[in-house]
Amino acid sequence: MQFLANPGRVRALLRPLALAVLTAASLGSTAAGAAGEFPSKPVRLVVPFSPGGSTDVIARLVAKQMASQLGQPVLVENKDGASGAIATDYVARATPDGYTLCYCTTGSIAILPLIDSKLSYKPERDLVAVTHALNQPFVVVVRSSLGIDNFKDFVARAKAEPGKFGFGSPGAATPSHLTGELLKMATGIDIRHVPYRGDTPAVQDLLGGHIEAMMLSAVSVKPLVDSGKVKALAVSSTTRLATLPDVPTVAELGYPGFQTNNLQAIFAPAGTPPDVVAKLNTAAVGALQTAEAKEKIAGQGLIIVADSPASAARSMKEESARWAPVVHKLDLKR
Repeated sequence: MQFLANPGRVRALLRPLALAVLTAASLGSTAAGAAGEFPSKPVRLVVPFSPGGSTDVIARLVAKQMASQLGQPVLVENKDGASGAIATDYVARATPDGYTLCYCTTGSIAILPLIDSKLSYKPERDLVAVTHALNQPFVVVVRSSLGIDNFKDFVARAKAEPGKFGFGSPGAATPSHLTGELLKMATGIDIRHVPYRGDTPAVQDLLGGHIEAMMLSAVSVKPLVDSGKVKALAVSSTTRLATLPDVPTVAELGYPGFQTNNLQAIFAPAGTPPDVVAKLNTAAVGALQTAEAKEKIAGQGLIIVADSPASAARSMKEESARWAPVVHKLDLKR
C-alpha cells in the first residue's frame, strides 16, 4: 500500500519500461523501413562453378534480367570447387539481408548432404529458397557406331551383354552419374560407371570408342546429335524437350515415374526477412519469364519452373528423397 501511495516512485519505475517499449517500436519501424527499401545496393549471385560453363551462362542471364526487375545491379561471383559446397557454404554464412544469393544446383543442395556427414552447412537449416528456377534434364545417348536406334534396343543389348557397356559422367555422385544408376535400377540393366573430370573428357572418350553411353546434360547434347556422332535415345524429364521433340521420355517408354533433373535454384541465407525473400522471388520469376530468357533457356533444352519459395523448398526435399535410395545402395560417402 505504501508503494502505491507513492506516485513519484511508480513513475520512476515505469519510465525505463516506457523507454524500452518506445525503443523497440522505433527499431521495428526502422527494420520495416529498411526492408521496404530493399534493394538499396547491388545484389551478389554466387555461382558454384567456373565462368563459361552452362550453369554460369544461365545464371548470368538470370542475373541480368533480375537487375532490370530490382533496379539494382546483380553481380555474378564464381566460387567453384568441392562440387558446389564452397559457394553454398559461403552463402549460408552470409549476412541474411538478401544481398548475397546462391545459384545452387541439385548437387550441393540435395546430394552432398546425403554423402558427406561433415558438410559444413545443412540446407534446411542454413538456407531459404527463393525460387526453383529451372530444370536441366539429362539425355541418354550412345555412340552412333554401336548401331543402336532406340532405347528398347539399348536395354536389350545391355541385358544381353551385362557389364560390357560403360557410361561416362563428370564425376562420382554427380546428378549425371546418379541418373545412370537410377536408370540401371529401373530397367535392370548392368552397365559400368566410368567417372571423368567433367563432361568434356567423357564426351571425347564416348566419341573415341572408349565408353558406349552417357547421361548427358540437355545443354550439351544437341550439337552432338546434329553432327550424327551420337544417338539420343530418351530424356529423363517428365516432358519431351523443345530442342529434341522426337526423343521420348524414359517414363513414356514403359518406366512410369522415372524422372531426374539437375535442378537450378536460387537460395538466400536462412533468416533473410520474408518480405525480402518475396521481393527476390518476384524479381527472379519476372526475370525467367522475359522473352529473352524464355528464348535462350528453351533453346538450350532447359525447362523453366520459376515457382514460389515454398514450392522451391519442396522440390529440393523431393530431390533429396529421390536420391537417398541410390546413394544408400551405392554406399557413397565422403
